[in-house]
Amino acid sequence: MNVLLDTCAVLALARGELPDAAAGALRRAPEACVSVVSPWEVAIKAAAGKLQLMEPPLLWFFALAERYGLREIPLDSRIACAAAALPLIHRDPFDRVLVALAQAHALTILTSDENISKYPGVKTSW
Repeated sequence: MNVLLDTCAVLALARGELPDAAAGALRRAPEACVSVVSPWEVAIKAAAGKLQLMEPPLLWFFALAERYGLREIPLDSRIACAAAALPLIHRDPFDRVLVALAQAHALTILTSDENISKYPGVKTSW
């Protein structure tokens, strides 16, 4: 099963605090993916002073993606419109993009967010 890390999973991975089940899923995944929304969210948190990084968010993200072999999935108009059309189970637009990406690419989302698993056709692990 291929996986998609949400922003919480990306941050947990960076801190070495990914829960065992999620870490196991990541190790077993033929492909581990991340969305452009994760570095975007990290950059927003860093700019607001809610997250301290040792380097600029872009460099931090590139280093993390390289270290763990994470493939960035681009956001395109098809995914953006699919995210907007989702039922309002989750109001966070970043999480809605992750759901749309997971549905489009048959990915399991590594997340602690219980609302994400309420979407049809979306598998989660944490």
